[in-house]
Amino acid sequence: MVSQIELGPEDVRAARAFLQWSQGDLAKEAAVGISTIAEFEKGLRTPIANNLAAIRRALEAAGVRFTSAGPTIFSEVSLYIMTQTGGTEMRFRFSLADAASVQEIISVFGKAEGADVNIDAVQVASRELKAAISDVVTKHGTVVPPLNKLKRIVGSLQDGEHFLLLPAQPNTTVERLEVERFLHRLNYPDHQPNDGVDKLFGSLLQNYNISNPRTDRRTLVGANRSSHSCRFCGRTAASGAKFKKAAHVIPTALGNDHLKSTEECDDCNEYFGQNTEPSLIAMLDIPRVFLGTQGRGKNDGRPILHFAEGALSHDGSKVSIESRSVAVDEAGTFTIDLGMGAPIIPSAVYRALVKMVLSVVSDDQLPYLKETIDWVRNNAHAGRMLPTVATATVFLPPNPSAQLTVYTRKQPHPRLPHIVGEFRLGCYMYVFAVPFSRQDAWDLIGFFDDADFSGIFKHYMAAAQWAQQDLNRQTKVVMAPKLKFVPSAS
Repeated sequence: MVSQIELGPEDVRAARAFLQWSQGDLAKEAAVGISTIAEFEKGLRTPIANNLAAIRRALEAAGVRFTSAGPTIFSEVSLYIMTQTGGTEMRFRFSLADAASVQEIISVFGKAEGADVNIDAVQVASRELKAAISDVVTKHGTVVPPLNKLKRIVGSLQDGEHFLLLPAQPNTTVERLEVERFLHRLNYPDHQPNDGVDKLFGSLLQNYNISNPRTDRRTLVGANRSSHSCRFCGRTAASGAKFKKAAHVIPTALGNDHLKSTEECDDCNEYFGQNTEPSLIAMLDIPRVFLGTQGRGKNDGRPILHFAEGALSHDGSKVSIESRSVAVDEAGTFTIDLGMGAPIIPSAVYRALVKMVLSVVSDDQLPYLKETIDWVRNNAHAGRMLPTVATATVFLPPNPSAQLTVYTRKQPHPRLPHIVGEFRLGCYMYVFAVPFSRQDAWDLIGFFDDADFSGIFKHYMAAAQWAQQDLNRQTKVVMAPKLKFVPSAS
């Protein structure tokens, strides 16, 4: 962990001078007495830890950063780059001394004069633009490190491909869809609009915001916050929580090595790793083998499963099955009994699914989910019934990592769940309601078959044949899987 620069009287005086603040201005912003500021700057006494931290926070919130060379004022320009393959937020943070460098960088995409920044939203990845970006990277890459990432993104686009530079990412799913459609029309002007998408998803987009965090590249929840609070226990570093471990939103055993959170403390991370995630992973053991899902460890991270009657593994090219109990019927169907395997706790599976949603859901929803968080973290409300989880096998393009989609309701509704989660590992899909939200007017038992839900989530009703899985049980269940291989009709 990087240690903080100790704050001294001269640092506070210099920081105030940068900001042109009086002692009264700083006292007001930090919510401390003027005498606290005055006596500290004179070296008469050092404020108590809480007041000193409040002074630091007030100055840093105004743009001051404390370095070994003294306080420095920083500014920031934020951009959201949208290409046909996704969007990336870029933050160019710089000291006042480097402002001219940033102006030169911005001028590649538009104009920057003094404090005025005018960037053309529609950009074309021409050879000239790529060359200009390469030049500014060579010149200013050490001063503004994110430039290298910008060069990689634009350099990966085809010559002549349009992309967008926005001041921030779209706030809602509807806005994002409109921007994506606009970009698609720029790159494919001859394509006709797909009215079937509106018919299938129109009512869903009116009622829900949809979030689908990226798992194919480094994505860090809470990365842009100066201080972190654990979503699950509420503690901060100041109250004793540690944030040293990598907190994966989706377990690494399910192929995720990119989607992580800075808002899960080490204690909660350890709790989930010992109490909930093992049951989810064990439930998905056989799908993990057949998909060749890579986590970490031996066999290139692919699981090697041992059962009472055999074993199952994937070597990267094929699945190996060992069993002492194999039966073949007259039609040539193989039934392989693997015997007893790893135990799971069904309710822990549900808690692990919901924990992933809680890790990425917008933080303005967390106040409604206090009982849910208590259930996930402490197994509170264990006596309350849980909705079933809908499961199906769907034929979608394969992905090396598990995928997570979160639907958050926009407006109150008497029947639609406040938050719905969709978890997918390869072709295996699980759809579940997040229970115990204060925004739900009922217990959500049977939500998936409710007319309101099926009328809004039409894509689920059209996609597959669903089964309902009851995960209420609180005690261990030992799985004893049987594999059946039926000869192809051809």
